Amino acid sequence: MNALVTIETLTPAVVFAPGGVDAIISKLEADVRAVGTDISTEAGRKAVASLAYKVARSKTALDDMGKQLVADLKAQTGKIDAERRVIRDRLDALRDEVRKPLDDFEQAEKSRVEAHEAAIAAMTQLLHTPAVGSDDVSRYLDELSRIAQRDWQEFSTRATATADEVRNRLNQTLADMTKREQEAAELARLRAEQVAREQAEREARIAAEAAERAKADAEAAAKREAEQVASRAAAEQARVERERAEAVARAERAEAEKKAAAEKAERDRLAAVEAERKRVADAAAKEAADKARREKDKAHRAKLNNEALAALTALGIEADLGKAVIAAIARGEVPHISIEY
Repeated sequence: MNALVTIETLTPAVVFAPGGVDAIISKLEADVRAVGTDISTEAGRKAVASLAYKVARSKTALDDMGKQLVADLKAQTGKIDAERRVIRDRLDALRDEVRKPLDDFEQAEKSRVEAHEAAIAAMTQLLHTPAVGSDDVSRYLDELSRIAQRDWQEFSTRATATADEVRNRLNQTLADMTKREQEAAELARLRAEQVAREQAEREARIAAEAAERAKADAEAAAKREAEQVASRAAAEQARVERERAEAVARAERAEAEKKAAAEKAERDRLAAVEAERKRVADAAAKEAADKARREKDKAHRAKLNNEALAALTALGIEADLGKAVIAAIARGEVPHISIEY
C-alpha cells in the first residue's frame, strides 16, 4: 500500500468528524517522524524518497475522501474545504520536512560535482591562456599545482590525468619559450656589440673630421681676421672723409636756411601789413554798405507806414492813434494782421 494510513478502515464521516482530521494527521506526523532515515547510503536515500511519496499518497487519499464528503454534504462544504486545506498544507509541510535532508544532500552533491568539473576546466583553460613570455608559463604551472592539490574524491583519476597532460604541455611550452628567449637574448647581445663597435668607429671618424675642420676653421678665421682689419681701416678712413664732407654740407645748409628764414620773415611781414590794410578797407566798405541798407530800409518802411497812416486817417482815425496801431501791427502785437514791407 502506498498510503501511510489504512484507508479501508476510514470513512469520510470519521475523518471529517470534529477533531478527526487533526487526530489522523497528528498520528501520521508522529509515525512518519518516528521512522529512522539515513541519507548516507543509497538504500537510505531511496527509503526517504519512498516515505515522502507515501505522505503525498496519504494526502491524496484523505483529500479524495474530502471531495466525496463535499459531494454528499453540501451544507458542510466550507468546513470540509477548510479541513482539506489543513490536510494539504500540513501534509505538504510534512512531505517537505521529510524530503529536506535528501534535497539538501542532492544540492550539496550537485555543487560538489560542479566544483570538481570547474576545477578540471580551469586546469585545461591554462593551455589556452595567452603567454607573452616564460614568466607567464611558470605562473600557469604554479596555478596548475595549486588547483591539483584539491581533494578530488571520485574525480581523482580524471583530475590526475588532466593535470599530467596540462603540466607536460606547459613544461614543453616553457622549454620552447625559454630557448627562444635565450636565443633572442644572445642575438640582442651580438647586435649590441656590433652597435657599440659601429658607434666607436663613427665617433673616431667624427673626431678626425672635427680636428680637420678645426684646423681649416682656424686658418679661415685668421684670414677673415686679416681681411676684417683691412676692411675696418678702410671703413674708418671713409668715415672720416664722409664726416668731413657732411660737416661742410651742414654748414652750407645752415647758411642757406638762415638766408631763407630771413627772406621768409620779410615776406611774412609785408603780407601781414597788406592783410591788415585789406581788413580795414573791407570793414569800412561793409559798414558803409550796412548803413546804406539800413537807411534804404528805413525809408521804405516809412513810406509804407505813411501810406497805411493815410488810409487810416481817410477812414476817420486820428493821426496819433493811426501811428500807434501801425506800430503795434509792425511789432506783431495785433493777432492775424501784419504789414508786408
